[in-house]
Amino acid sequence: MRARPKVLLIGLDAAEISCVEKWAAEGHLPNLRRLAESGALTRLRSSAAEFPDEVWPSVYTSSNSAEFGKYYYIQPKHGSMSLELVDDAPGRVEQFWRTASEAGRCCAIVDVPKTDLGPPVNGVQVVSWGAHAAHCRPASHPPELIERLIQRHGPYPLHSCDDHGSSPERYRKLREDLIKGTRLRTELLLDLMSSGDWDLFFGAYAETHCSGHHFWHFQDPGHPGYDPEDRHGLRDSMREIYREVDRGIGQLIEAAGDNTHVIVFSGHGMRPQYHGRDLLPILLKMWGMAQAQNVEPDPAREHRVVRKKSWLRRLKDNVPIQWQYTVKRMLPPRIEQAIICRVMGAEKLPADWRAFYVPNNDLTSAIRLNVKGRDPAGLVAPGREYDDLRDWLAIRLTELVNPATGRAAVEKVSRIHDMYQGPYLDVLPDLTAFWSPEAPIEELYSPGYGTVAGDHGDLRTGGHAAEGFLILRSSRAYLHEPAGASAKDVAPTVLDLLDVPIPAAMEGRSLAARKNEFQVS
Repeated sequence: MRARPKVLLIGLDAAEISCVEKWAAEGHLPNLRRLAESGALTRLRSSAAEFPDEVWPSVYTSSNSAEFGKYYYIQPKHGSMSLELVDDAPGRVEQFWRTASEAGRCCAIVDVPKTDLGPPVNGVQVVSWGAHAAHCRPASHPPELIERLIQRHGPYPLHSCDDHGSSPERYRKLREDLIKGTRLRTELLLDLMSSGDWDLFFGAYAETHCSGHHFWHFQDPGHPGYDPEDRHGLRDSMREIYREVDRGIGQLIEAAGDNTHVIVFSGHGMRPQYHGRDLLPILLKMWGMAQAQNVEPDPAREHRVVRKKSWLRRLKDNVPIQWQYTVKRMLPPRIEQAIICRVMGAEKLPADWRAFYVPNNDLTSAIRLNVKGRDPAGLVAPGREYDDLRDWLAIRLTELVNPATGRAAVEKVSRIHDMYQGPYLDVLPDLTAFWSPEAPIEELYSPGYGTVAGDHGDLRTGGHAAEGFLILRSSRAYLHEPAGASAKDVAPTVLDLLDVPIPAAMEGRSLAARKNEFQVS
């Protein structure tokens, strides 16, 4: 009788494939290199060009945000022109480990991003010990497990990777904490791996995500923040954090045993954090969205506008980031929510505008049309009027030029309601603009309207790229027709390797095919 299959699934949160390939080839990531050479690697498409915050939930459910109702942690409140914070509660679509659990598989789901606890699984689950940007409290099934893990391994060294400041000393401290966090995470994962019998073991490294956001400019010669002399010894910081993750991967693979299917993946990647997010509301006003009719382009009317920061944004830019996070942790949730929504856009959406900016992840700005019958203050009729305005705005976005390069400032404009289907489609914005990674965007030129100027002042220097990757190593399976693979294919692939039927509702497909006896031998 053949033993029941086991799967070790390791997520590398927002790990950049170009960095992985470069550093593996140079010998810095020997375990990932060995894994790819003994197995197979494929690129993964993802929704990060539209909604980076959708990527992890789409991995878990093999579906999209129109199905599970969340595209960002700040969204328009249903039936209101207000914004609200959205937590990490599991959505309305079943996560793949619950499917496996209900099929009798024993699962260990350990500190993976963007999810809170759901109903107990057949096995163990840990959330928010050290996951990146978690919007839930540390917890576990069984409930006492999280305290045991903290007592044994300690709390995660960082409360947030965004509260470190910008001095060389603070960057060095951040690097040390991320390396320490990686080591503690590996110890915690090995502890849980050895403490029970499991069919699916799923853990994720958050440190690749944080390192990409904050150390990108030190290793990217094309970034304006790059120091060719490396005066502060920070150039290899991102690589060293990846190297520590690679060591952990080697230990986990060894502990899992030779007969285990091993998948290492990243749902999306990293690239320079260049965007014109904060200039978009001014452009929308120039284009006529605050009045009844579009303002058509006219070169004679072109003028220059310099964005003036709100008092709250000026305060944020001038108060040390460590102080901001100290105060943030002391605020009542209602006040914290109001401040975050105001900083990220507006606490109240402009009811008298036909289209307006809504918060989304930094590199993918979003626009919502104010539609009759959908939005409380609807002004745009559904149907032809909606289509005409949406298409007109898409043209304006596509026309935007970055004066620093003389070329397009937007890489991709997405008409969301043409791409997505599901019961929560009306929650989503109508358009997204994925900014070009070619150069910093401090000004935007809109032909026939003029130029809008103003920097975004982000501490982060790396933002999300749309491409991820997956490596499969198995003595009994191989990647089958991986061309066009998607992050949504991770869940069906894992279930297939576990011999669990793939739910018909899943949008992805299994990338695995079984080797025959001749191939195995």
